[in-house]
Amino acid sequence: MTDVSRSVSLSAPASEVWALIGQFDALTSWHPAVLDSRVGEDDGRMVRHLVFVGGIKVTERLIAHDDDTMVQRYGISDGGRLPVADFTATLRVVAGGSGTSAVTWSCSFQPAGAPESVVREAIEGIFDSGMNSLADRFGKAD
Repeated sequence: MTDVSRSVSLSAPASEVWALIGQFDALTSWHPAVLDSRVGEDDGRMVRHLVFVGGIKVTERLIAHDDDTMVQRYGISDGGRLPVADFTATLRVVAGGSGTSAVTWSCSFQPAGAPESVVREAIEGIFDSGMNSLADRFGKAD
């Protein structure tokens, strides 16, 4: 398994950050690489159909969502052209002191059809883009 994790400390309360990123269909409101997100249901589970810049289409299924702990877990059920298997990810917001918060986005996956370094770089780019967007929106905490 390959693991990727990115974090950012923000100058905003955790509740404000979670209000923006906590809903499963919210990626288009904060991630610049996500052009479209449609939420539906498959076998009783919530799924989202994403379209990324470059036309890459990915289908993800919600595994767990907890507004109290501000944690969301999901997996990729159809990676499209994204060469991954057994992909699971966690998006978490944690309150800091003085109205700050930290966001951590992490995942584990198996590369599928491409070298591990290439797949890792692609996932890191997606995560970095999201973290940078949040930092631009809320400001980085010191």
